[in-house]
Amino acid sequence: MYKLDPLQSYVNDQLPKLKTIDSKDLSGMFEHFTPEEIVKQSGMSADEIIDSFRLSLITESLTEQYAKTFKLGASLHGAQWLNDYVVGFWEPDENGHADPFKNVLVDFGINQVELDFEIGEARESTDYQTKHNSGLHPIALTTYGLIQECITDYWYELQRAFFPHTSNTAKIIGKVKGREALHTVQFRTLTALQLESDPFLLQEVIHAIKSFEMPANHIPSVSSIEAKTQSWIPKMNGSVLKLLERIIAHIHIVLQDKEKLGKVLTEYASSKEERFFSMVPNHIVSRCLDKIKGGHGIIGEVILEDLGIVSSENEAPKTFVEEVQFRIKEVIKKWVSSNLQLDGFVNNGKTTF
Repeated sequence: MYKLDPLQSYVNDQLPKLKTIDSKDLSGMFEHFTPEEIVKQSGMSADEIIDSFRLSLITESLTEQYAKTFKLGASLHGAQWLNDYVVGFWEPDENGHADPFKNVLVDFGINQVELDFEIGEARESTDYQTKHNSGLHPIALTTYGLIQECITDYWYELQRAFFPHTSNTAKIIGKVKGREALHTVQFRTLTALQLESDPFLLQEVIHAIKSFEMPANHIPSVSSIEAKTQSWIPKMNGSVLKLLERIIAHIHIVLQDKEKLGKVLTEYASSKEERFFSMVPNHIVSRCLDKIKGGHGIIGEVILEDLGIVSSENEAPKTFVEEVQFRIKEVIKKWVSSNLQLDGFVNNGKTTF
């Protein structure tokens, strides 16, 4: 049973923070940039730059389909707070995010009529609700929202950096990026509140993470572009591992438990058939960890330390038993740290984002 009061109260506090992009700001974006000009400080080609912004535009243009999915989950589970958040904040906020990317493409010389046709075609050919695999439980949806918004926040951060930081174009993309960052925190808080109310919902969180795919994977006209994004991030002066660090940091804030985090990440890596221990299949690692008291916690701790999210300082043992446990734990941690491959969490060649 949901404790609706904390969730509803949080949503009610957020609704007044709605602030869409001002049309006056949009009109100042036409600054005559060319793709060839803005790619000079990156490893991108002009065509790749155009496609990266086309991906942003088309994905942002289908907000109503994503909102429909959230509202369905809210209705199925009687989560009025989720419906209120989506209808009263998230959807109207997101509806203002497509136009800045359209303006960038028009400034690049792309015909606006052509872009409008592409948007209409994408809407007609996509039925996102039937493709959403991360679950319709409210906590699955907010977990999905947390990851999706974190990724787009980073993506727009990289796209903003293409332009001179004093340009109006950079400022407007920065505003969109800022809203994505706010949505990330909002979805994170909503997820944490639900998990605090019912710890057994952790399995819904794990399922949402394991099944996560960015919406563009299901938009036929841009799915081929989406498949390139992971290889593009380094060329955009970004880092996939940096993005992974941000996602894990947010999940850690939600879980507030290294054991749970280790379990979540182990199951995620296993579901993607990626090895995050050299020479050892993840399903075997997972079974072994289940038999070691605190095993997943060691995984969570090592990953957090390796990513620099938490300090590696440990409290000194006070008793003989604690000393023995500490030494055993340190041996295991040393082995884990030397064999852990964080890029096992990155779905090489089969990107989910």
